[in-house]
Amino acid sequence: MWQFLQVDQGSPEQVFNDYVKQFSEQNFDGMLDHASIEELENYNYTKENLTDKYDAIFTGMEASSISVLSKELQYDEASKEYEGRFNVKIKTFLGDIETAYKANFSKGDRGNNGKGWKVKWDPSMIFPGMEKGDKINVRTFSPKRGEILDRHGNPMAMDTEVYEMGIIPGKLGSAKEESIKKLSDYFDLPQETFIQALNQKWVSDDVFVPIATMPKGFQVDSIAGEDLPGISFQSKKVRYYPDKESSAHLIGYVKEVTLEDLEKAPEYTIGDYIGKSGLEEVYEKQLRGKKGGIIQIQDESGKQKSIIKKVDAVDGENINLTIDSTLQNEMYQAMKQDAGAVTAMNPVTGEMLALVSYPSFDPNLMVSGMTVEQWKAYSEDPKLPFLSRFSSLYAPGSTFKAITAAIGLTVGTTFPEKRREISGLRWKKDNSWGGYYVTRVKDVPSVNMGEALAYSDNIYFAQEALEMGADVFEEHALTFGFKEGFSLPIYLKKSQLSNNGIRNEILLADSAYGQGEVLMSPVHLGIAFTPFINGGDMVMPVLLDDEKAPVRKTIITNDVANRVKEALIQVVQLQGGTAHNLKTNMEILGAKTGTAELKSKKGEDGLENGFAVVFDTKSPSILITALVEDVKNRGESHYVTAKIKPILHHYLTRKESN
Repeated sequence: MWQFLQVDQGSPEQVFNDYVKQFSEQNFDGMLDHASIEELENYNYTKENLTDKYDAIFTGMEASSISVLSKELQYDEASKEYEGRFNVKIKTFLGDIETAYKANFSKGDRGNNGKGWKVKWDPSMIFPGMEKGDKINVRTFSPKRGEILDRHGNPMAMDTEVYEMGIIPGKLGSAKEESIKKLSDYFDLPQETFIQALNQKWVSDDVFVPIATMPKGFQVDSIAGEDLPGISFQSKKVRYYPDKESSAHLIGYVKEVTLEDLEKAPEYTIGDYIGKSGLEEVYEKQLRGKKGGIIQIQDESGKQKSIIKKVDAVDGENINLTIDSTLQNEMYQAMKQDAGAVTAMNPVTGEMLALVSYPSFDPNLMVSGMTVEQWKAYSEDPKLPFLSRFSSLYAPGSTFKAITAAIGLTVGTTFPEKRREISGLRWKKDNSWGGYYVTRVKDVPSVNMGEALAYSDNIYFAQEALEMGADVFEEHALTFGFKEGFSLPIYLKKSQLSNNGIRNEILLADSAYGQGEVLMSPVHLGIAFTPFINGGDMVMPVLLDDEKAPVRKTIITNDVANRVKEALIQVVQLQGGTAHNLKTNMEILGAKTGTAELKSKKGEDGLENGFAVVFDTKSPSILITALVEDVKNRGESHYVTAKIKPILHHYLTRKESN
């Protein structure tokens, strides 16, 4: 015996208005309460399975809202029926669809003992133009994610085809637990990974259940003859980073969207990938492109009858960098075994040529997923492979003396004929300093600015800074990029000259040779040296290869810049210069080295970081800033310059050949 829900048996106007209201709210169950049971049966539907059909169609087109634009109800004397018309705007993943619906109402239906007004339902009320047997087909056209390219067009982030390993559950055999253990051992994946994948609601015996993405270069033939029950492979497109570890901190990586991502960015859907760090994250909008798709009516055989909405996918933009990936990789290889960073830029144009942090991680593993052992190795590494060192802050040590020299020349405290008579390897101003003193490495009784830079004399520059005074020193030092927000598309920690102003003489003396409270990123340190190459102009860094004119800011005079540059050349040329091991017949180089002590008070033992800044002078094309952590008893800054030399040689050789 038929049992029916008690529904509104009001006027045609009330039934029509509620039908439209329920449709606009996508409450299809409530909407179909107004449908004639007899009419549904004519099309082989029940209210329940038709509700499911509506849900599937409007979910498939991602109908986020249905707005009613207009509606009207008219009575037909001949048929004794009402006809309702309403226009709607449906917001879908392809954009808005405006369409017109028609609904006829007749009185009487066996579900209401012949009483009340009911909708004479037909397939056109799913979508206008549909007939019996028709279906709505929704397909998404995925855009190609843009590539990230180096200055020569070499890909640093790209899409590639790889194999995805999966399981056909029905082929695991009767001993499923044993089969899963065998697969787990062979592919070095936790058994839980297989179990969770196979326990998903949609899994059936004959479907492919994805388990893991195989590394690029994996060949299916490599497992021929192995007893691996249920195993199957499908090709898929994934993000790939050819340079692997060497560019990970710069380029970043993508990962599959999480529920949190979907809440923040509803334009994504489950299965999409999103930039999670580095340039992949910064340029996510440009790289991802825009999805397209088609919503169409098909007949029972699957043949297209009409297109409701079609939008072509828009591929993502390529991001062209100023980076030289060959140089990037050479720098990374040179840094192996040491924690540190190397940056390179063209000091004339501001183009960043390399940004390296060591140790690093393989971003391809972030895309495909790491094993427990891989994650443990990274997360427990005391050298912190996830730390981006080229953007972190360090005391720059004696490299800062070039800035102090420029300030002294600018304000007149320092001049070419001036020499300082210094006795011994340690000095303090007077007894007001208590047990605190400044030390130096080379005992030279009389030094001028050039010699003090070449020998890296802490005492000379401490005395120069004390003579000029804290206010003057601080005012001019800040112009070397400490006030700038460099417009690079990477996270760069803001450098500081002091915590809260240079408040005493000891802090002033220490600041003069790059200790005290001075903190700079390797990127900023390199930028601060560009005025010595550009006649006093500090050039702003760029990372995108957009051919715009470099942005410059004059901070010292051409005369001051040249005097400091000539002194930095002597750091390399002089036999006792701290960067003399960089001397080459190929090019005249300028450089400054430094060692920063990491300790809480004078006299105690601590770690030391080594620095070197080096540039070519004949036709300036490269300025390298290098940092190596913990160089104590390993040659200090000489250890750093030894790492730089072969990289610089290769680069300048390529420059000459071009």
